Amino acid sequence: MRPVYFLLFIAVYLTSCGSDSGLPITKDELKGNWIVVRTTTNNKELYESITHSELSKLKHKTELTMFSFQPNGEVIVDDGTIEKRTSSWNFTNDQQLIIQVKNRKERNEDNSPIFTASRYRHDTLVLENILREDVHIKHTFIRLKTNDTVPNLFQPALNKWREQPLQAEDDEAIKTRLKQVLYYYSAYFASFSYNKVPYFNLEKIYCPILFYNGGVGLKKLKENDEWIKVFHDYSDAEKAHAMLSKAFSRMSNFPSRGNDYVAEYVIVLKMLADKL
Repeated sequence: MRPVYFLLFIAVYLTSCGSDSGLPITKDELKGNWIVVRTTTNNKELYESITHSELSKLKHKTELTMFSFQPNGEVIVDDGTIEKRTSSWNFTNDQQLIIQVKNRKERNEDNSPIFTASRYRHDTLVLENILREDVHIKHTFIRLKTNDTVPNLFQPALNKWREQPLQAEDDEAIKTRLKQVLYYYSAYFASFSYNKVPYFNLEKIYCPILFYNGGVGLKKLKENDEWIKVFHDYSDAEKAHAMLSKAFSRMSNFPSRGNDYVAEYVIVLKMLADKL
């Protein structure tokens, strides 16, 4: 599944004023929530030759990954899977960001990378991972800001659905879990809209809903769907799917926000949750 792009936003994080890099950035400025919106390399062919892997695989893995840099030195990483990862982080005076998994035995180049800041302008940060002197990987981050209507996507109350059930749940618990998912993704799209994130990837959304320009729909239930992992087993996911189908049938008036489809998703997901 290819990412869904919103052309209105696509150039926002690529534009800048002048050639000033905006550096140095301080450790305090790095604290907070960020999302990777673009991963590139200065030499695609050489990168693929060295790593024996396609650049597209790296982009799929890193793009839309969210980071929450905590004041206590922890960083919470949401890479589009159900379970978030927690590592430690430090930012040095020579503009290097070091992320390390807490267990020394598990550390390697993939999960303990070192990045060098090369640009910081208007809450857009470019970090480079130097694979070799002639091969640099650039990751473009934008800061995820919040306000009264755009919540912090890392707040625990929004992420209760990520806690895996240890046993089959009754109908009320399944409904509660499904509501948590819908409210989370409503907040997810609200954050993407407010922060002008230029696209989203359906493969990183754990909800059986189709999103397209001008509407939403219910996906058919398949046994190998990734979103099923939110629930205890296929049987519980099947019940959740049936509940969601009924919620769709109770919907009469879908909101219209002109061409602002993301704003419509924010409202529709809340409406579906309330119709369960």
